Amino acid sequence: MEAARRRQHPGAAGGPGAQLGASFLQARHGSVSADEAARTAPFHLDLWFYFTLQNWVLDFGRPIAMLDSPLEWFPLNKPSVGDYFHMAYNVITPFLLLKRLLYCL
Repeated sequence: MEAARRRQHPGAAGGPGAQLGASFLQARHGSVSADEAARTAPFHLDLWFYFTLQNWVLDFGRPIAMLDSPLEWFPLNKPSVGDYFHMAYNVITPFLLLKRLLYCL
């Protein structure tokens, strides 16, 4: 039974030498200090607001816009207003994520 048990590395799972193992891995694989690694990532309230607004307008507003728009504006052989809302959602989301990426740099 003992032979089947996996060997635990020093510093794994908070055992003895945990700080030594963590600092060894940071020194070897990362260029950030322990203080920078311990900090939590900031919450981007602006992005949360943009994604929430986009979701409410484009997802929940889609059936409302489909009911409000006349059928003559969107014939059955063309994309409907809901399809345009869906396309807008797929186009706007990468730009919001790009804003997030450029904000972090």
